[in-house]
Amino acid sequence: MLPCLNEELTLANVIRDFRREIPSVEVYVFDNNSTDRSVEIAIQEGATVIPVLMRGKGNVVRKMFEVVEADIYLMVDSDDTYDAKGVHRLMEPLLRGEADMVVGSRLEDHSATAFRKFHRFGNALILRLINVIFGSRLTDICSGYRAMSRAFVKNIPFMRNGFEVETELTVYSLIYGFSVREVALNYRHRPPNSHSKLRTFSDGYKVLVTIVWLARDLRPLLFFASVGMLLYFGVTLPLVLLKPTATYLHNTLTLVSISLGMIGLILNTLHIRFQELQQLSRRNTDAKGLSLGPSVPRVSLPVSDNNPLREVVNH
Repeated sequence: MLPCLNEELTLANVIRDFRREIPSVEVYVFDNNSTDRSVEIAIQEGATVIPVLMRGKGNVVRKMFEVVEADIYLMVDSDDTYDAKGVHRLMEPLLRGEADMVVGSRLEDHSATAFRKFHRFGNALILRLINVIFGSRLTDICSGYRAMSRAFVKNIPFMRNGFEVETELTVYSLIYGFSVREVALNYRHRPPNSHSKLRTFSDGYKVLVTIVWLARDLRPLLFFASVGMLLYFGVTLPLVLLKPTATYLHNTLTLVSISLGMIGLILNTLHIRFQELQQLSRRNTDAKGLSLGPSVPRVSLPVSDNNPLREVVNH
């Protein structure tokens, strides 16, 4: 599945490279109102072109998940920055039933010019926030190179419209109990005359806001308790020292701080119960055969007697 916006210089190479690695692969190009020859090139290369009228990568990914039916989903950017040769390593944990989503991590193996200076700083900051808030040990949450199981694709809700969609995918996978693996893959700079659609500051701001809203929705106790403590220790106590006679204001701010903690506790309890219901619903769906996880692949693979995948496929 290739999100595409004016990628006529690289699109054909990406399609050909992945067809070379997996000759039977079905290629879908999701065109987000390109004004160049991207659609024409995709058709010439034999890809299925699906238009997405609403601008934004989040809208494109949402369309991908709605219309494509498969057992394994490969999503990769159309800018020819990801190495197609790594697709086998990316798919292996899915075929073995060891993961629901595998992310091609860019930050351990990339060319010197692949990232702009502020992009590298922004990635590090966002990554640190995600790992601290959600208790993970990820190395790259903004990668556009991912392999996903059917169970993951059909059970992940997301609402973002832009480049923050990768962050949302990763966070939801952590919260809803899906197994995530990372595979370090080569990441190279864009070819000459090919331009990135990323806007360093505006897209970075949107990602940070997304993290805050996801923390509020998915970690309500941590979010509201932190806001309450910040209000109490950052505002109330200094006011007590500066204006000791303003007891009404002190008491009001203290009450608000305690209320925020209580709100977080209540919402956290509701969120846990909702997760339990969702897990039960997903389990029932899997039992009816409507959604297959990576441990029950439906693909027919030529497996030799000494191939370690034989046991998984037979199962």
